[in-house]
Amino acid sequence: METQTKKTLNYPFIILTGFGVVATLIFIFLFVYQLSVGKVRQEALIEYAYPKITPQEYFNELKNVCQKNKFEFREIVVEENYFLVQIYSKEFIEKAKTLSPSVVPLVIVNLSISPLPDGTAVVGNNPYLWRVMIENKEVDTFAKDYAELVKLLLNDVYYSVKQKKKTI
Repeated sequence: METQTKKTLNYPFIILTGFGVVATLIFIFLFVYQLSVGKVRQEALIEYAYPKITPQEYFNELKNVCQKNKFEFREIVVEENYFLVQIYSKEFIEKAKTLSPSVVPLVIVNLSISPLPDGTAVVGNNPYLWRVMIENKEVDTFAKDYAELVKLLLNDVYYSVKQKKKTI
């Protein structure tokens, strides 16, 4: 007669394998989530730190540079060392209207100008973030161009202040 042996399941192996698979999935989820959230946060804000200038100098020069580049400048909060302003281009608002009504708000950029220990911090909303919300090649190009223009404008303000300080 044949002896039949009944095979038993290896429960410790099954439990450890299941735990490993679940832990791996949780790790991957958290890693991908943190990576994506970090990327969105990075794209959502324009952040600059400019050394050796005061917020007041930056604010005054921003007014001049906006006027030269045909940008509208609106003061929201003006305090001794803190400024909250809006800048936008009427030309770009007209272009945005032709693309889509939902694109128009991207043209308005809110900027916070505040002091740092040795300089000035400028933080604002990034118009390029709208390319994520509205999937359209034209909107993507428009948002990218406008975001680059705003960044150039903000850097131009710093270099203009720096140049004026050199000449004085």
